[in-house]
Amino acid sequence: MAPDRAPAPDRLPTPAAGLTDGVVWLRPLRAADAPAVARAGDDPEVARWTPFPSPFTTEHARDWMAAQQAAGTVDLIVTDRADGTRVLGWVGLHDLDLPQRRGELGIWLAADARGRGIGRRAMALLTAWGFDELGLVRIAALCLSGNTRGRRAMEAAGFVPEGVLRAYEDVKGVRYDTAILGMVRTDARG
Repeated sequence: MAPDRAPAPDRLPTPAAGLTDGVVWLRPLRAADAPAVARAGDDPEVARWTPFPSPFTTEHARDWMAAQQAAGTVDLIVTDRADGTRVLGWVGLHDLDLPQRRGELGIWLAADARGRGIGRRAMALLTAWGFDELGLVRIAALCLSGNTRGRRAMEAAGFVPEGVLRAYEDVKGVRYDTAILGMVRTDARG
């Protein structure tokens, strides 16, 4: 995709063949993933920082996956195997505004994926794809106050802290200040 053009909103491409850096593999969500997504997402830390209920059941996973699909997001399973069978989490682009060439990155990881650089690698793969294939100029990432591990991973992936949105996000009845981090195409290119 040429860097000066964004695709038409009704023809949003996805990385159908997946993305990899040789360590982390990202692939599109499949309906059959619901049980594995439920196992990976049924973690107190995931529940703490997302709207996921605890416990997070296969039915919850199906509902979440359907909502993601209806929202027109780019959703990818995070795995560390070439066959894509071991679900470690999810990374996606949402709130895409293709005419303005911007979007927002979201991510969650299962307990056994944290602290290994998996999140940083997944974010780097998806942001590069968003810039190259969607023609995005800016990708934002929001991180709830207190989620220091998530924020460190975002910064390690190249997101730059830009400020704090006070009382921005309600998660299960708790109102959080939310850090906004951003990356623009020129940041990603060094």
